[in-house]
Amino acid sequence: MIIIRRYQEKDLPQIVDIINYYVKNDACIFQIEPYTYQEFENKFKDILSTYPIFVSELDNKIVGFAYGSKWRDKPAYAQSVETTIYIHHKFNHQGLGEPLYQRLLDSLNERKFHLLVAGMTLPNNGSKKLHEKLGFEYVGKFKHAGMKFGQWHDVGFWQKLLNSQP
Repeated sequence: MIIIRRYQEKDLPQIVDIINYYVKNDACIFQIEPYTYQEFENKFKDILSTYPIFVSELDNKIVGFAYGSKWRDKPAYAQSVETTIYIHHKFNHQGLGEPLYQRLLDSLNERKFHLLVAGMTLPNNGSKKLHEKLGFEYVGKFKHAGMKFGQWHDVGFWQKLLNSQP
């Protein structure tokens, strides 16, 4: 049975393993060198000061994580959030992303954030379908936004407005 819960520091090694698989094998993340545990620990400490982080757990193993983070630095963007989700590569396309991501979206709405922004390397049909199923709408693409594995990759952006008021 899948359990969706708030991130705990003990989850960090498994999360770093999940993300580093994608760093090494997929252009869905533009990070080139694998993350260290310290880098991700610092990243999550910074994120947790303002935004939530959730994990999906199956049989005491982390199989996915999702979080919100600062989208842009200027104060007028304070109610805008960039959303991120990763599912362990062995569990892709098994329906684990939707409940995890929905929990993140609900939490961001409860915290009165207004705009959610999701960027993804294209093509990425699974992520596209997930975002659109959860109410994100496509708003544009940057061509050749990043180079990884010796080729240029486009990045598409989706957005979702939450029900929160200013």
